[in-house]
Amino acid sequence: MPTHVLNLPAGASALWQNRLGLLLESTGEGVFGIDLAGNCVFINRAGAQMLGFAADEVMGRNMHALTHHSHPDGSPYADSDCPIFNAFRQGLPCRVDTEVFWRQDGSAFAVEYSSHPILEGEQVHGAVIAFVDITSRKRAADELQRAHDDLARANDELERRVAARTQELSQALAQLRELSAYSEQVREDERTRIAREVHDELGSLLVALKMDVNWLHKRLGEQGERTPEAAGDMRTQMRCKCQNMSRLIENAVDNVGRIITDLRPSILDHQGLWAALEWQAQEFVQSAELELAWQMEVP
Repeated sequence: MPTHVLNLPAGASALWQNRLGLLLESTGEGVFGIDLAGNCVFINRAGAQMLGFAADEVMGRNMHALTHHSHPDGSPYADSDCPIFNAFRQGLPCRVDTEVFWRQDGSAFAVEYSSHPILEGEQVHGAVIAFVDITSRKRAADELQRAHDDLARANDELERRVAARTQELSQALAQLRELSAYSEQVREDERTRIAREVHDELGSLLVALKMDVNWLHKRLGEQGERTPEAAGDMRTQMRCKCQNMSRLIENAVDNVGRIITDLRPSILDHQGLWAALEWQAQEFVQSAELELAWQMEVP
């Protein structure tokens, strides 16, 4: 290896030159040294290749102006703000992974570098910088971040959809409760209506039958006291009363059948709910037609 790559003192032995040269050439990291003016005093082959130069093309050149002159967005990077120069200007070692180095062809690559001052006693002579190309690592980190962002968006979308579905279910539950309350009210109204019909219609028929039975019982008890002609007339009246009672019983049977049908239409058992609903609709239409015809006949 040429001695200028290490820039060792003139008194250094060739053995140390060879050992240090082998050490620099064996690492995959880029390593270079700068003097107090920021000029390159040595660089290994890996570092020169990453920068797009031959090693001898870099020697003696200002490394900040050569490869660290701009920020990632292309804006100028003053050497007074450069952490590499601060390593020997202020004696502050650093490790940075948020910047870029620039190649000879003008392209940039993400870099992680460390800079440490070169000291002889308390006197600073320059700095040594080690750097690696972290483009792949940055790309993987960016992809991971994008995947994380996509996952976060998907999670937000899922939460939004869950919230919307929960709202829909809550509304459906509220509607179901309203429907249940309405159904219970309808059943209660229907019970009241049927109870009123039983009381008003069947009750009146049964009272009328009871009165007729009492009338027959009383007249039968008086039958022996009547003359044959009066007894014959009474038998005719009792036959009329019995016919009237028969009509009352038929009316009662019809009313019981109608109430039973209102409670549970027989068609529901034989043909199902849909047929029962159609039957109820037909009954309603017929009743409406009869009511309309009766009203048209009334003067």
